[in-house]
Amino acid sequence: NISNTGKLTWKTKNENGKLPYIIEQFIWNKWIPVGEVNGEGSPEEHSYEFQLTPHSGENKVRVKQLDYTNKPRYSQPKTFSDPSVKEVDFVPKKVKSTPIKFVESGTEKAVKTRYEIYDSYGNIVKKGFGDQVDCSGMKPAAYYINFDNKDSQFIKQ
Repeated sequence: NISNTGKLTWKTKNENGKLPYIIEQFIWNKWIPVGEVNGEGSPEEHSYEFQLTPHSGENKVRVKQLDYTNKPRYSQPKTFSDPSVKEVDFVPKKVKSTPIKFVESGTEKAVKTRYEIYDSYGNIVKKGFGDQVDCSGMKPAAYYINFDNKDSQFIKQ
């Protein structure tokens, strides 16, 4: 089950070993691991919970567990929306020495978001969670950036 604020809860029975549950969120057209909860590993019923960090719009999550043979087992995906999470944008689109700042769309209000930056060859250059990204050590080039539930581009000069 999942609340509108991103609190994920689930129950299990007949666990066979203390295996971790991996929480995945569907962002940027792929499943991204966003957290982990250790399993109890015993046969009785157990309840688990995990607080997600929602992005704007519709969020989709699932729980994955790898068994001892490394075979993944997935829960059914669940969707939710948190209306308090506003759409995110970033400035500037051409970066020189100032950092990229994530802001609430249409405002200058700083917003923390998950992000990934790729070079033109598809290599990940930076990733993290925050309201800005220091690009000073990056070479001048075009880069691709995934943030919030969007993808875009920017130029490092």
